[in-house]
Formats: sequence, C-alpha cells, structure tokens
Amino acid sequence: MLDFRGFLLVSLYYVYTYFVETSKHPQWAVAHRKPGTELRCLKGKYYLYSYTTVYDKNKKGAKKISGKLLGSITEQNGFIPSGKRKLERALELKSISKPYCKEYGVAFLITETFFSYVELLKKFFPAQWKSILAIAYCRFVYHCPLKSIPFRLSQSFLPELIGSSAFNEKTASLVLKTIGGMHDQMLDYMKSFITKDEYLLMDATHVYSNSSLITLARKGYNNQMNFDGQFNLMYLYSSKTSMPVYYRLLPGNIREVKAFKNCLLEAGLKDAVIVADKGFYSAKNVELLLTEKLKFILPLKRDNAIIDYSLLANNTFKAENSYFVHEKRIIWYRKYYFTNGEPLSLFVFLDESLRVKEEKDYLERIVTHPENHSLEQYHERRNAFGTIALLTALKNRSGEDIYQSYKSRMTIEVLFDGMKNVLEADHTYMQDDQTLQGWMFINHITLQWYQHLYTELKAKGLLNSTLVDRNDKKRS
Repeated sequence: MLDFRGFLLVSLYYVYTYFVETSKHPQWAVAHRKPGTELRCLKGKYYLYSYTTVYDKNKKGAKKISGKLLGSITEQNGFIPSGKRKLERALELKSISKPYCKEYGVAFLITETFFSYVELLKKFFPAQWKSILAIAYCRFVYHCPLKSIPFRLSQSFLPELIGSSAFNEKTASLVLKTIGGMHDQMLDYMKSFITKDEYLLMDATHVYSNSSLITLARKGYNNQMNFDGQFNLMYLYSSKTSMPVYYRLLPGNIREVKAFKNCLLEAGLKDAVIVADKGFYSAKNVELLLTEKLKFILPLKRDNAIIDYSLLANNTFKAENSYFVHEKRIIWYRKYYFTNGEPLSLFVFLDESLRVKEEKDYLERIVTHPENHSLEQYHERRNAFGTIALLTALKNRSGEDIYQSYKSRMTIEVLFDGMKNVLEADHTYMQDDQTLQGWMFINHITLQWYQHLYTELKAKGLLNSTLVDRNDKKRS
C-alpha cells in the first residue's frame, strides 16, 4: 500500500511519460498507447510494450519495470498484436484448449507401413480390430503390461487415427479374453500369410508362466535346464520372407514329434520342413519323424558316431570337388547314404575359414584353460573343426540347398531373440488360458511388425552396424 507521497510520485511519472512520448513519437503511434504501456522505436519500427511502476523506497521515487511485447504499430495497419499475445488472449477467453503433445510417428507407421496387417485385422476381427491394434501398438512401442496400456494410449495419437475410444485395464483384459476365444479367426489370419507351395521352416521355444490357472504351464525341460512352469511356443516361418506366419501353444512337458504333425495339419501344410537344434536328435525322434512322414533337417553333435571323419583325416574330403560359396566363404561337402533302407542321407560340410579359427582358438585355450584342454584332445578333435553334419530325409536336394535351409534357421533364432529380449515376451502373467491365447496373438502381430521393420531396414542398410554384425555372426 503506497502512502500519499508515493502515489503522487507514481502519478506524476505516468503524466511525464505520456507527454514525453507524445512529444518525441508521431501521433499515429502515440494514438495506440494506453496507460501501463510504452512505445519503443527500434530500427525505425514502433513496438508497444507493457510496463508497471512501483515505489522504490531506496530512491524515494517511482521505478519502472518493463513488461512483455504487446505488438507492433504501423501507420498503415495500426496496432498489430503479437502472435504470442493472441494465443494468451485466446486461452484467457477459453476459445481454444491448452496445447499438448502426443506420439504420432509410430502411430502413423502402423497405419501406413503396416497397412496390410491392419486390413487383415479388419477382415477377420471386424468388431475388435481397433482394440487389437491399440494393444499391439503398446506392446510394439513400450512392451508394456496390461496395466500400463490406458496411460500409453492417452499419450498416443493412434486413437485419433483409427477412431477408437479410450479403455481401461479391465477392458483390455476383456478384449484379450474375447479374441483368445476366437480360434478360427486367429487361424484364418495366420493362414493368410501362407502362400501355395511355400517352403516353411519350423522351430519351438519356451515361455515361462507360474500361474496355476494356466493349464498349458507344466514343469518342463529346456536347454537352460530350467524346470519352472512353462509352455512351448511352436512357430512356422517363411524361408522366402523370413516372416513368422503361424504359431501354436503346447504344454510345457510336450516336445514330441506328434506336436509337429498336429501343427502342420492345423495350418493345412504339406511342404514344411522341421529344422531343429542339435539337442533334438535321437534315434527315437528320427524314427517318429519318418513314421509321420515329416520332412526334416537335423544337425548332429560332432561326437556323434554316425559321422565319418576318415576323409578329413586322410585329406581326401575335397576329392569330389563338391563345394559352393556361402557369404563369400567356400563350403566343401560330402553326401553319405544309409544302406538300411531308410530314406536318409547325411551331409558333412567343411568351412575352412571356420576350421582355422576353431583350431587357433583351441590351441590358445590349452595355455589359458589347461584344465579342460590338452594336445591329446586337440588331436582327437581336430578333424571335426569347421564341420557341420546334417541328417535329412529330403530327397533330390543339393548340398547347397540343405546347407542354406539349415542356415535360414538363424532367422527364427533372431526372431525368438526379438520376442524375448525386445518384446520381453519370454514370460507371462496371464491368469487363464483364453486370455493367454489372446495375449500371445497380440505378441504374434507385434512380432510380425518387428520382423517386417527389421527386414526392411536391413535391406536399405539403415540398421545400426553393431546390430547387423551381431546378427550376421549368428547366421554364419
């Protein structure tokens, strides 16, 4: 509260400022000046600023405090408010809402680049496709659980792009349970990615679940020697496009050949090839594969007794001049036939560059890890260095075809790596089978997007070089 003397000084300052500006500025500019504003001439142009005055006890007089720019003044157009002032004025009058930011880039990517996937979802899930797309978006971008989906969608422009309404965690769970019960529609969606006479590869991985309500979750065995509750995820993917096309969930304690057969029957496939890892081979499994008339390529461990290394030992392995080029490396091979009537053949491949590398590595380990390595063991194993042995029932296939088919298995290993480490889908907290089926279908869609984007970026050389190198090493 100013005393009378302070009030008088402030008033006199306003009067003084008015007459000074009137005398030094043209009338067309002064005409727009109001109390609490001042004119400024900057480089021949006039601007109107706000200001306030306060009583300064130290100076015993009025003190001016400059304010913000209100606008510019010209003789032709008069006062022109600043853009910022217009926005502030609009907000004051509540004529527009406060501005906010939403994620748009990935939402646009999904609706445009992944347009074909969206159209298939519309076709097979006409009532649920928007909700499926919204949940898949959250998994693709944020890998988030159900409870985080409402918040993530509130920060995205996707609902505006597809015209969907917001939903809470309970609604998201209900959506999963609904689509989890639509088995025929999910199967039709997956079959739409399988073309006639397409060459498909099959493999499986495990997903952990500790829920006692999931009937598929059983105490099973996997190559990590983990016996926790788990179920198996069996996948078919295209050798042409590297795209995952079909999956099926199986109990965690079932890893038998019958499961392969049932998957192929459900997917309506005849020309799929099972490409397993080295731990799958056994005489019993081979017998079952042959009985079920399934096509397969099985890698053997190097110490398997059916592998003949004698030609490598006497340096006659290359005598038949059978070789091809794989990723700028020469691959030599030999084909062995079984004489017991079974339609089996064994291919042994030799990669000289890999052989030199493995030999060098082993000799170095004799020095660094002598407890597990020795010269005696080196001489026992040296013939197997750089080799891959593949057992197959495929007929009329060249060694190069068999080798390339096996190497394409690395694609699905990268795919599973993406599912587990990128999408974080190697475990689940779903509490019933139907919701689990819906959740895995969402992950399947997301995995297709991930693989689509990965393939496209790599084809255009836009992947991070470290990532490319790591995945290329897996394939080699």
